[in-house]
Amino acid sequence: MRILHIISSAAAGGAEIYVRDLSIELVKAKHQVFILFLDRAKESGRDENFERSFLEQLLNSGISYDFIGADARKKPWKGIFFLRNIVNKFLPDIIHCHLYYAVFFSFFIKKSFNVVYTHHNIKIRVNKHIYKLMDFRVSRYIGICLACKTLLEDLTRRPVVRIDNGVSLNRIKRKETNEHTPYENNAKVRLVSVSGLYRQKNLTLLISALSKLADRRFLLNVAGEGAEREKLECLVRELGLEDNVVFLGNVNNVHDLLHDSDVFVMSSSWEGLPIAQIEATLTGLPVIVTNVGGCSEIVHRVCNGIVVDEFDAENYCAALSKIINDVNMRNMFSCNALRYSDDYLIEMSAKKHIDLYNNVMKT
Repeated sequence: MRILHIISSAAAGGAEIYVRDLSIELVKAKHQVFILFLDRAKESGRDENFERSFLEQLLNSGISYDFIGADARKKPWKGIFFLRNIVNKFLPDIIHCHLYYAVFFSFFIKKSFNVVYTHHNIKIRVNKHIYKLMDFRVSRYIGICLACKTLLEDLTRRPVVRIDNGVSLNRIKRKETNEHTPYENNAKVRLVSVSGLYRQKNLTLLISALSKLADRRFLLNVAGEGAEREKLECLVRELGLEDNVVFLGNVNNVHDLLHDSDVFVMSSSWEGLPIAQIEATLTGLPVIVTNVGGCSEIVHRVCNGIVVDEFDAENYCAALSKIINDVNMRNMFSCNALRYSDDYLIEMSAKKHIDLYNNVMKT
């Protein structure tokens, strides 16, 4: 098959990383893949060094790519003409859209092809009636977790398929079972957060919860950049957590950071099925997550952490206290993560996508 993916940018976001890993697996399975990005890193304020590395991985895997340009968001005719040109050259069997913009552009392409749309979050950013319009172009919708599938089923009249996100083990440094050793009483438990510093990630909740711990026997490393960094650094100073919270910015060695940590923490206000949480789970980490999107689905399937149902610092603090002070609990969760997380490998996701594409092409 010839598969054209359309996504926002070659950036460190979960959806972008997932599409890259998925595309690499599709090429391994002897399919041809082209990725069309909407934005350059410079246009969207993303890390240009990360973009270069991202694109180099695509080329090394035999994946072609191009950029539409961010101005197509306000001047959609540019996106339409650009997509039409790519379609005429690449002649895809499947156009897989990861942006509603892309579905809109595809309405104006005359050639016959099938459109698949993946919704990557539990939150919709457009009027829900837009999906009724998209139904005229989209053959199948994909929900990346049960929560996303349920959401889409309420929005569309087309079939919705659940395909959980997956991660490549090539990007993971897994813990070994013999690494679970008791901690000295004065040792700090190493917490890690891997996310953009944006409102969605709700790191204010995490930091506020940490400030309520009576025993500050922890160190939180925060990997990621974003508009809220200055605000969050101010909050850390106000709460007297300077010795306990470190902002690392963008990091290139996430696999090492996760491997060298004890607990993965996430306090998002909304999510889909977070790639960072899957990476942490495949690494063998215990997790604490809020009950949004598919976060709890991973924990319930793998049994490797605590789900916080209420968005207040007291409840999150209670979860932190349990997992920081109970090394046996952490070891049990870690063993479960290593033993039961294979459902979230990228190979599983790629196989389900190929089956879906074949099914779409037959109908």
